[in-house]
Amino acid sequence: MDRLSGLPKTILHDILAKLPNEDAVKTSVLSKAWKETWSTFPRLRICSSYFINVHDLSTANSVWHCSKDILADYVMKRLLRFHEQGLIIKEFRLCMDYIGDFNYMSRHLDIWMKMICECGIKGLELHFPADGDFFPTSEYCPDKWYNLPLCVTEAKSLTELNLKGPIRICRALFLNHSSTIKLNSLRMLCLCSVLFEDEGVIKHLLSSCPLIEHFSMEDCCVYNPLSRENPLLSSPVKSLSLRGLQKLKRVYVSGIQEVYIDAPNL
Repeated sequence: MDRLSGLPKTILHDILAKLPNEDAVKTSVLSKAWKETWSTFPRLRICSSYFINVHDLSTANSVWHCSKDILADYVMKRLLRFHEQGLIIKEFRLCMDYIGDFNYMSRHLDIWMKMICECGIKGLELHFPADGDFFPTSEYCPDKWYNLPLCVTEAKSLTELNLKGPIRICRALFLNHSSTIKLNSLRMLCLCSVLFEDEGVIKHLLSSCPLIEHFSMEDCCVYNPLSRENPLLSSPVKSLSLRGLQKLKRVYVSGIQEVYIDAPNL
């Protein structure tokens, strides 16, 4: 056994955290000890491009679906290891390129979100493709948006939440469960190309994060069913109120006409 393999697992995990993800993965083939270290590494960074090639999109659907099955199986096996052993997941970063509509993957995503929340997730980043179909003025099509599940808004251990659309935050999360939605540990909230069911959802979400320190919102939109031209259109977020957030230190917004801020520490 090499000297590094004999170090405490927490130190080995710190070593992996300083490596690029591609290099960190390669350590799993060095020895059984390093394979075990990798399998319990609490910072999971997964990109669908490692499994799905852009050229598969122009080939038979069976190739595309097979690649997505392999991706889903890989993520599930990694999460099961943490879930079954009661290990904490410090970071889960998921980039889903070349997936297409979310009908196929949404059921997997819901299960993954539930599992990481039960493992005490601290940092969550969901990065989905910002295709032209997802711009704020686009036609609203349910197949092209992922509905953020309730378990994420109930994750009291969450300190960092980064959502890069097309992700939809529904009113139902707050109507029926307002007493349980308290992201008391959240310090950083980043939203990009996210669809809110109505403007009240934004208010409820921010009120659930009393200790937030860093906030950003870019190119987000609100579902607009009353549009006479097209009842399926969404419209950009027009105004944003950041009041009562005593810990707020940094704000970045883009694509919003009016922003109201009451933050003494900004």
